[in-house]
Amino acid sequence: MIARRHVFHVAGYDPYDVAGQHRRFRRELTKFAATWGVKASASEVTQGGAWSVTTRGQNWTVETVYEPLDWHDIVLADLARPALGQLAAGAVTFVDFVASGTFFRYIAASHRYAFFFLVPFLDLVLFVAAGALAGYLLAGALMLTGTWRALAAVALAAAGIAALMRWPGRRWRVMQGLADWIFARDYMLGRRPDMEARLDRFATRLIDCVRNEKLDEVVVIGHSLGATFVVDLLTRALARDPELGRHGPALAVLTIGATIPKLALHPAGGRLRDCANKVAAEPSLFWVEYQSRDDAISFYKFHPVALRAVASVSDPAPPPLVRRVQFHEMMTAEDFRRYRVSFMRLHYQFVMANAKRAPYDFFMIVCGPLPLRRIARAPGGPLDAIAADGALIEPAGADA
Repeated sequence: MIARRHVFHVAGYDPYDVAGQHRRFRRELTKFAATWGVKASASEVTQGGAWSVTTRGQNWTVETVYEPLDWHDIVLADLARPALGQLAAGAVTFVDFVASGTFFRYIAASHRYAFFFLVPFLDLVLFVAAGALAGYLLAGALMLTGTWRALAAVALAAAGIAALMRWPGRRWRVMQGLADWIFARDYMLGRRPDMEARLDRFATRLIDCVRNEKLDEVVVIGHSLGATFVVDLLTRALARDPELGRHGPALAVLTIGATIPKLALHPAGGRLRDCANKVAAEPSLFWVEYQSRDDAISFYKFHPVALRAVASVSDPAPPPLVRRVQFHEMMTAEDFRRYRVSFMRLHYQFVMANAKRAPYDFFMIVCGPLPLRRIARAPGGPLDAIAADGALIEPAGADA
């Protein structure tokens, strides 16, 4: 049974700071406690950017330190760059992913993810076409001719495109989606020294925690693009300390809503493929990836290391263990219908509390009494070990 745990969480390409993550965590923690019949409370954010969580069931207590490995400032700096430069970089990125064959590998791996790749670029094409048409029609309505009409059409088209980028562009996260792909390609090609330095810092923090804290378990979580950063930072940490997973606490890796194949399927993604292989091959680590059919912004039934389809949980693929879960088992029927086509909201369900008990529960993994290894390997996850009143019903000393 786990009594003390430290959780490191690497988010995806999000502009949300630690305070925002803390607010969401506290809100969802209340839902988790009600779902499982336990008591749970979270502290304020400490100066180091973490917070502590105390969770109690009938016969167990767990103290967790939850520490986001924050890089939202890098995202905000990207989003503040001049739009014209981003549009030009976006065009180069699109051509690269198509010409290299990566887009077609997405189609083979997950046609829904291939469509996700296209969305920000299609949105831009739509906005440009709509703006150009509006500029042409409005310039004609002004009864201008010749050069003046052409100039007016261009100016009106530019204004229309700019307006569409504000609305509905901001609501659709068009520039964020475009910046995400630009960033990912630059990072893959080694052109993001800011992120390289941040990952080195993350690796240092992980090593320090594993060596110096008296813990039962350390869990490193990567959500979305953050999953790629997790295998990168773990590779860096293992290069500095090959005994990292043998210092005492169990070291476990959780990837959710993961997009490791996003770059691993690119011909230039060799370094990241090597990182994933090194983490998978390290016997002192336990790695599980949860995938959901309802999450279109990740790869479903696709192995992040072998880079091939996964038929079942018994598939003889290398680590990680790939578990498939369904969001409709975690959410109320009303919420599932409400968010059925809200792809971003469903993508975040992996880091939110369940309204119903289910084989996958993010908060039971980070705050509950069971080690991740046991939860992931049990067919019913926490359902097999937690009673209706929140009590632990498995032998406290058991380990899978």
